[in-house]
Order: sequence, then C-alpha cells, then structure tokens
Amino acid sequence: MAITVVSTRGQVVIPVEIRKKLNIKEGDVLSVHIDEGGRIVLKSQRKKQVKKGIVEKTAGLLSDMEMSGMEYVESIRRNQSISNIKQRAGR
Repeated sequence: MAITVVSTRGQVVIPVEIRKKLNIKEGDVLSVHIDEGGRIVLKSQRKKQVKKGIVEKTAGLLSDMEMSGMEYVESIRRNQSISNIKQRAGR
C-alpha cells in the first residue's frame, strides 16, 4: 500500500510504482468519484486500445527492403519448401 499527502491546493501525487503498473502518464485524464464505501476512486478516461492484428503490427516493416513484401514472403515459402524436400530426402 502506498501513502500520499494532500497538498494545500488539494492535489495528490500518485506514487510512481502505481503509475507504472497502470501505465498512467503525464497529461492522462482521470475521472474521480466516491463509491458507496466512501472511497475515492480514480478511473482512466483513456479509450480502450483495440488489439492490433498482425497486419497493423508489421505494416511498413519491410519498407526499406529491395523487394516487395509479397516477394519476401514467397522467397521464405520457396526456401521452406526446399528445406522440407531435403529433409524428406535425408540430406
């Protein structure tokens, strides 16, 4: 449990270990309310991030290569096929 002190201006500091754990950054907006038990509750107003698919995660990754992404994928497939054939042949 962390402890913080209320300043003369009514401000409190959220301890660094809590900010790190909850990924709270400077400028983030938090809502504040009091629950039924009389506790102060802070909630992040950050929009939930949608998990990115593989396409979004890797977009632009191959942009500095001398071949297109499709050419790269095809070369991997060709090399994989050759490896599989050699393994089956006992090489």
